[in-house]
Amino acid sequence: MREVWVTGLGIACALGTDVETVAEAQREGRSGAGPMSGAFDTSNFEVKTACRVKGWNLGAALGADLAAPLLGRADRKAEFGWYAAVSALRDAFGDDAAAEAALRSAGPRAGVHLASGLVSTPVEEAERDLLPHFRGDRYDHGSGATALRDSSPYRARHFTDRVNTLIARRYGVGGPSLVNHGACAAGAVAVGLGARWIRRGRCDVVVAGGYESMIHPFGVLSFQMLGALSERTDCSPTEVSRPFDVSRDGFVIGEGGAVLVLEDAERARARGARCWGRVLGLGTSLDAYRITAPPPDGYGAIAAMRGALKEAGLDRSAIDYINAHGTGTPLNDSAETAAAKALFGDRSQAPPMSSSKGGLGHAVAAAGAVEAVLCLLAMRDGILPPTLNLHRPDPACDLDHVPLTARDASPKHVLSNSFGFGGVNGSLVLGAPT
Repeated sequence: MREVWVTGLGIACALGTDVETVAEAQREGRSGAGPMSGAFDTSNFEVKTACRVKGWNLGAALGADLAAPLLGRADRKAEFGWYAAVSALRDAFGDDAAAEAALRSAGPRAGVHLASGLVSTPVEEAERDLLPHFRGDRYDHGSGATALRDSSPYRARHFTDRVNTLIARRYGVGGPSLVNHGACAAGAVAVGLGARWIRRGRCDVVVAGGYESMIHPFGVLSFQMLGALSERTDCSPTEVSRPFDVSRDGFVIGEGGAVLVLEDAERARARGARCWGRVLGLGTSLDAYRITAPPPDGYGAIAAMRGALKEAGLDRSAIDYINAHGTGTPLNDSAETAAAKALFGDRSQAPPMSSSKGGLGHAVAAAGAVEAVLCLLAMRDGILPPTLNLHRPDPACDLDHVPLTARDASPKHVLSNSFGFGGVNGSLVLGAPT
């Protein structure tokens, strides 16, 4: 089994669109939450808060040439995925030309494994709910305003393998390509499976991560109808998401993308590459308990965490920190705490476990990849990331959840959890550089 290094990072999330800005926000405990009204008219929605990528402009972020294939032709989430991939490849190899040379030389031993969400609205439901609003070539938004049908902001313009295809065309990737749709666990699983391609000798370099944006009427309505989103309006948007707190009432929806360039350690070392950290193990499970609820004892989460430790070849005592899925929903946080206690022990034995979603929101399919980047940055910076807005811990959430502010520490091995709707679970073990 070969060692897997992370040699490049790219990210766009509510905390920022470059690695160092995101790292600073994590260290300082800043929140990226704000009013959702900046995305669309929320007057008919109970949910008012979101964690959006602020000031987003793909052309300004990447330059006209690299942005051109997507501008005006793709939805927002595809832009996040493409931006994160290009940023990660530049970080790993120095510039676009060097990245292209490296990937073309790897040929069929270079792969892509990204995660992205799917629109879950059935065709017949969309026809019933949407077609009455189409008038000729225009779409009536219900407020008297209309938009051309071909340029409607709600028109699907994203083929789920589009970013994979762009990477292959631009950089010459000739190996395996997959898109993972494993709900909220998708990003973590994509990174873990990409690392397996290297560990087991299938690839030498893999572009892996996830991207998502569901901050639009369809996306928000679907989560709101499930009762998953916080409808709190009695505080600042930055105080709405409250993982592990007794007053938590749902998650705040986020968006973004994160991509990691994974390389065979021997190859990366030979070219003098920087190592951000190592991908050591992936564990997955499917508990299928409920569509939107985990089993109270967290048996699916336990299986995923145990599998990740086994693949990493580590005893549970080696884990210094757990980055929780920690959505801030009443059911998830207590079940995840129960799972961690079942595997690691009580507060005196278990490692600290905090949630990044208090400031980042829940980026759904991208969440696991985004939080993997945050874990690598935490190990580099020597901190345990905080759980924001944790003022009154729920008695059922009685581990050390690192409340409110980051804590100085020296984590060497971290476990990052991502648990999705439908009961799909993924856990990653990440290691500091050696």
